[in-house]
Amino acid sequence: MKKLKHVAVTAALALAGLTAQAATIVVDVSGAQSINLLGETGNTVWLVDIGANAVVNSLGWALNLDALSPSSLSEMQLSFGSSSGLDLITVTPGAADAFSGSGSYAGSQDLTGLGVSAGADGKLRIEFSEAFKDFSSGVVEGQWISGNLTLDVTAAAVPEPATAALALLGLGLVGLKTRRHRRC
Repeated sequence: MKKLKHVAVTAALALAGLTAQAATIVVDVSGAQSINLLGETGNTVWLVDIGANAVVNSLGWALNLDALSPSSLSEMQLSFGSSSGLDLITVTPGAADAFSGSGSYAGSQDLTGLGVSAGADGKLRIEFSEAFKDFSSGVVEGQWISGNLTLDVTAAAVPEPATAALALLGLGLVGLKTRRHRRC
């Protein structure tokens, strides 16, 4: 009977298998401004709902930027991570262009294994900032004219409702059978 119970519990847990949902989330960056250093007041900061405990697997970008003189395109950066802001990863699309003016950039970065996730609140924090402060506080140094960030996200694993219900029913039947067997 113990072996039957073990097999039934193992089968029920397998039936209640968890499924992870993959999604692509596109964020339009038009109108974002980088004003100050990372974490300072004034920068554009967005909280994007990607789902509780969702993991970001990759980031892609296609952007048109404008750095106001004397700031340079290589100073414009975006950082993202959980809403706490304590685990941010920073990307500098125009890293090679140490001049003011306009630039267009496209690229991608594999983030698998880096643990970039939203946390329990489901919010991914994106901050647009400067790597170097050229002006006084509150003065715009960079404009994110247009473009998109593309996030490949895997949602936290959740049980399928039908299989979870079936697993619970199976466990209940095993428990009932065990209870009846003990009475005899």
